[in-house]
Amino acid sequence: MPAGEVLRIAIGLLPVLLFLSALWFMDTYKLVPKRRIYAAIIAGGLAALVCYQLNTFIFQRAGDNQDRYAAFGAPVVEELAKSGYWIFLIATARVAFLVDSAICGFAAGAGFALVENLFYLNVLAGRNLGVWLLRGFGPAVMHGGVAALGAMISIYLLETREFRGIKQFAPGVLCAIALHSLFNQEILTPAASLLITVAGLPLILALAFYASERSLQHWLGGKLDRDIDMLNMIARGEFHKTRSGAYLLSLHGAFPAEIRADMLCLLQLSTELSVRAKSDLLFREAGLEPPPDPELESRFNELRYLEKSIGTTGMLAVRPLLSQTRRDLWAMHRLTQQQR
Repeated sequence: MPAGEVLRIAIGLLPVLLFLSALWFMDTYKLVPKRRIYAAIIAGGLAALVCYQLNTFIFQRAGDNQDRYAAFGAPVVEELAKSGYWIFLIATARVAFLVDSAICGFAAGAGFALVENLFYLNVLAGRNLGVWLLRGFGPAVMHGGVAALGAMISIYLLETREFRGIKQFAPGVLCAIALHSLFNQEILTPAASLLITVAGLPLILALAFYASERSLQHWLGGKLDRDIDMLNMIARGEFHKTRSGAYLLSLHGAFPAEIRADMLCLLQLSTELSVRAKSDLLFREAGLEPPPDPELESRFNELRYLEKSIGTTGMLAVRPLLSQTRRDLWAMHRLTQQQR
């Protein structure tokens, strides 16, 4: 393969991957496992294949409206397709902070951009390197950037407004569509758009990373202290003196003693697992790998057994006592992934 062709491919494909790698290395806590990044890239690539088929079908029938569709219609189709994976991750508590949402959103956009640029390698064969500089650093980074912003907006609305469902995700998706559409309208010259994308996006993401890490530190400190205090109260037999203990005692007439005992065991075990998950993050912050726990799998098996023993009605009653905030669910999910 001629050296010029190799350089053209490298410029078209590498910038977005280098940007994604930089985001991952910036994450102090390494919140996102590599396999999830790979999955996001694959999901974005599949979204690009679907959009290629759909956009081709529409372009062939758009006639004189092809430019209008490229500016206003294609961004809607493409951002809806790209958002599917990061919405799934947030909705299932697999990501819970601005940092991990940004990385997963950008990875999905990167996968989309890679497939798109592979297509353009054939369409734009023979074009000079300037064209590929614009594609590699312009549309490719834009695809990742707007997806990352959409995911971060959704996490922000969850944290600050406690929005759920369409109220949580629609603003982020609409923002991604609007920015994508603005980029496609070519209001600025390609060089100016590239400059704004390459200079502005890192600044926005750096601020988001700073805010997210401060939020994570605050959550780790406050929640970890409360969890440890609860475990100490249970160990000393003084749990009944707490508000949570009083609530559990109030269930005396509703559930038999063995079910209430299982509820207390469930509360203790879920709190221990929550403490373990937060401790792992503190290890990672210090640049250390958390020590393996050979009993981790058996603990999760016991947790599932207790949930089944307590039953649906009992779980509804004990739910207010459990660590079930969005971030706690994320911490528990991350811990379950480490045992696989």
